[in-house]
Amino acid sequence: MGQPQARWNDRGATRQHVRNVRLEIILQSAARCFNRKGYQATKMGDIARELGVSKAALYYYVKSKEEIIFQCHSAALDVAMEGVQMAEALADPADVKLYVALRHFIEGMTDRLNGCVVLTEGMLSPRLYRDLVRRRDEYERRLRGIVEEGVASEAFAPCDPKMVVLAMLGAMNWIPRWYSPDGERTPKEIGETFARYLVRGLGQGGFHEHGSAV
Repeated sequence: MGQPQARWNDRGATRQHVRNVRLEIILQSAARCFNRKGYQATKMGDIARELGVSKAALYYYVKSKEEIIFQCHSAALDVAMEGVQMAEALADPADVKLYVALRHFIEGMTDRLNGCVVLTEGMLSPRLYRDLVRRRDEYERRLRGIVEEGVASEAFAPCDPKMVVLAMLGAMNWIPRWYSPDGERTPKEIGETFARYLVRGLGQGGFHEHGSAV
């Protein structure tokens, strides 16, 4: 992805491009700070130092720490829904669809967002919190639909789709606790390994390695 400071100073083709890139860098740097120090202990100055810019430069793009955490989770949900939409558009069996959805989210969360922070009540105003919970519930519902499809087609063993999806989300939400951009595994490797492991846990003894999952 390149060093944050180098990417921050890259003027790009248009003003909007520069703004989008800098917002992405802010979210990545903020996620590192939140995961290292905790949301409450992290100050705007910590994020600015992580970026290597002044607080004034940071405030030009975001107004508050609450706005940053909201944008972090909103971006993560955007990535999650991208993966579900890709999966739902496939004609492949449900195990492949689930693999594609999970892999896309895990890879995007680690690569594009440097991990995200587990959302807890009290971080955001009630209105913003409800908005994110609504979107999170929609993501969960659509993943559950893929699992239900897999059970009906016998691609998956009989199970409780709601409990299964909650377990998957729990496993994925734990990744930011240990993920490091400087670690041994790339985001692609992490996404493939986790998604394959989670999907195989539902199987009837095999995993379709064809179509979009290869």
